[in-house]
Amino acid sequence: MKKQLFLILLTISVIAKAQTKSDTIETESQKSMTELSKKKRHSLSLDVIAGLVFPAFNPRYEYVLNKYSGIGADLNINFDDENGSQILEKFSFSPYYRQYFFSKEDYGAKGFYGEGFLKFYTYENDTYFFGDPITNTEAYFETALGVGIGWKWVSNSGFLIDINGGLGRNLGFADDPNDRNFTGKFGVNFGWQF
Repeated sequence: MKKQLFLILLTISVIAKAQTKSDTIETESQKSMTELSKKKRHSLSLDVIAGLVFPAFNPRYEYVLNKYSGIGADLNINFDDENGSQILEKFSFSPYYRQYFFSKEDYGAKGFYGEGFLKFYTYENDTYFFGDPITNTEAYFETALGVGIGWKWVSNSGFLIDINGGLGRNLGFADDPNDRNFTGKFGVNFGWQF
């Protein structure tokens, strides 16, 4: 009876160890992407929509913490003085944290992600009098807390495309009489992970 119990326990422990070992084995492509995420932790990109649609400059930097997460920041400088100054921010700085999902399919901090961000921005509000803008334009500073989603593709060479969007709730620091409750964050970024 003791021998049978010993054999059963030995068999169970060998099977459990074999399952644990097989779960941690990565394919060659998974190993290369894991190594890529360890080596290439920095990414720089530029929002092409901001440059093409608006005269704006919108670079982004991200530091990859591991293959599941990253931290970074967006900078946006809008050069448009006449069109849509009530809608678009003149300047914004937005630090963020990203969590990547579907890690069994996408390695190296890429794929579908969710992010939380804090956005500091300034905007201008033209005052209108009987339909005509008064030259006296006031600038306001606001801060927003928000969330976003996106998808990031990274090639083996490091070229990246990042499509993202988010919505933030303003915290009410601006004393603008035409209160803005929300702000957006959208872009199509092309860049390089190195």
